[in-house]
Formats: sequence, structure tokens, C-alpha cells
Amino acid sequence: MQATGDAQISPDGKWVAYTLTTIDSAKDKRNTDIWMMGWNDTATVQLTNSPDGESSPRWSPDGKYISFIAARNGGSSQVYLLNRLGGEAIKLTDVKGDLNSYAWSPDGKKLLLTIKDYEDTAVKKGNRPYVIDRYRFKQDVSGYQHDKRKTHLYLFDVAAKKTDTLTRGDYNEGSAQWSPDGSAIAFVSNRTEDPDKNENSDIFLIDAKPGASAKQFTDWKGSDESPQWSPDGKTIAYLRSSSDADFSMYDQYILSLAKISDNKPVLLSKSLDRPVSAPRWNKDGKSIAVLVTDDCERYIGAYDVSNGKMNKITGGNRSFNSLELHPDGSWITSMSDPQLPSEYYAVENNKLRRLTKVQDDFVAP
Repeated sequence: MQATGDAQISPDGKWVAYTLTTIDSAKDKRNTDIWMMGWNDTATVQLTNSPDGESSPRWSPDGKYISFIAARNGGSSQVYLLNRLGGEAIKLTDVKGDLNSYAWSPDGKKLLLTIKDYEDTAVKKGNRPYVIDRYRFKQDVSGYQHDKRKTHLYLFDVAAKKTDTLTRGDYNEGSAQWSPDGSAIAFVSNRTEDPDKNENSDIFLIDAKPGASAKQFTDWKGSDESPQWSPDGKTIAYLRSSSDADFSMYDQYILSLAKISDNKPVLLSKSLDRPVSAPRWNKDGKSIAVLVTDDCERYIGAYDVSNGKMNKITGGNRSFNSLELHPDGSWITSMSDPQLPSEYYAVENNKLRRLTKVQDDFVAP
């Protein structure tokens, strides 16, 4: 089976970049390449074909380039830049540490990088025992928690190829989002005394310039996640846990929003009694689309910001798994049903139009 992921719509709305992962059973390896398809004619073009694999395709704001993350020639993960007209990709960054994610500034002059601190593994000799003094000493997937490195935010000047530190300290930051005008950044961090002992993450705001100080935006004693700026930059929509940090096992996320000016949260989906995810503002900023999980199904709904009412956009015996806004106000989503593994679809006037067709061989008679 092949798997699609991380669909990104070009600024002009004519193209979609996405990843396609294939599996080599003989080598027991996965490889991910970047493809591009038309929004209307769904013609597909393979953009990368490297054994190292690529991830996180992103369009430059002017639509001329597609960037991605790759670790090539035995090096560490870096951001590469590919002209959409063709040619070889050019390595853009040369950062130390583990590059987790990145995002273009609205003017295309900078990248917001999320990087885990660099560790010089060359100085380690022999098989030394792990020394762990954390409360959460191990975790699924990642294993023993002996790594004390932190994840911080950085600004990368594309023209000068210069990296500046944005956040510091004994904290981890993530889910960073540029404001629409590029002047500020929202991010998530748990800055309690011992983050291992709770799930009390909050949203912070910081000016997009070196030396700026972060300001705490939310103060709920549970989890605040997934910040999304409104189109006018005056409000942030986010997900808030239904219970505080002491009862996180019984949580489900609530769609919330707060104005930058007064910071008073409004809980839009509090009465729904179903968890929501992937909040995305619509084009005019009057509603917020979400994925709603409901009894083995996941549908797309939209909350009216003015009155808090939710309208169901599309659903059925299906599971929708992602949501991104098209410039014309429609959506692109990944969806699977009992007969077909996940594919990408356009959602136009509450109707589905299939875009990718990578699973046809899998379901062929």
C-alpha cells in the first residue's frame, strides 16, 4: 500500500503538493517522496525521487518554490528549496540540532524553525548507563527519557541565510504559527515547575524578532493546543481540554477562541460532548471548521463565531483526517471509508470531489 499525506495548496489555488510513502518489503524500509497535482485536472507530477526521503512540503508565499525537509548524503535534516518549474533542490538551511518543523513568514523573507538542541555524539565513548532523574522516565515510541535537550524556536533569514534564536530556557516549544501580518508568533509550551507531572500546556505569544520576550496568552490549568490566528489577526482559535491537568485521562478537546485584546476564552463546542480537532478558520473569518469524532466516525463541522452554532459540512460512514483551506473558500481533506483507504478530496459546497487515486490498485477486483 501507498500512503498520501501533508497536502498543501499553492497560494494561487491551482496546485496541491503532497507526500506519497511507499514500502519496500524486501529492504524493510519506507520512502517518502513529494508529488504535485492539479486542483482541477488532478494531473500528477513527481517532484522528488531520493532514497533519503522528503517530508513537510510547503509553498513559498509567492508560489514560485516548494520547500521540504530532507536528510541527504548522510547529513542532518535541513530545509531544501525546489523551483516548481523544475531543476534540482537546493539546500537552504545548515542548522545543528534536530529540525522538527518549519513555516514560511507571510512575506516569504524568513522561516520559523522548531529545532531540538544540538548534541555532540562524538564525545561519547563506550556504552555508558543512562542517568535519568525525571519523573516521566520512559514513554511509548521514544523509550527511556534520558535526553535532556530542549526544543526551541528560531528565525532564519532566507536571503542572508542567518539563523537567530527566538526562544530560550529549560522549556519545550511547539505548534508555532505566524500571525497573518508576520509580526508575531503563537506557540505552545508547558512552563510549569515540573511538566512531567501534568498536562498543563499553554499558548504563548512572542514578537517575531530576536530578543523578544514571550507572553502567556492562556491560563487554563489543563491543555491548550493548536493555536490558529484569525484572518485579521485579532483572535486566536485553539483547542482546550475539558478537564484540568489533574484529570487528563478523561479529557476531550473543546474548540475555544479568545481575542488578543481581552484574552477572554469563549468555549464554542463545550455543549457538544464530542471531541474536536484540526481547527481551521474559513476565508472570511466568520466560522471555524473542525473535525468531530463521533462513534467510530469523524465528520467535518463548522462553528459560527458570532452565535456559536455548529453546521455539519459533510459526514457519513467515513473518517475525515485532515483539513486545509483553499484560497477560494473550499477545503481539501483526507478521508477513508470502509471500502477505500485514505485519499484526498476537495470539499466544495459541502460536496466531495476525489483528487488522489493512489489506492485504486488496492481495491481493484
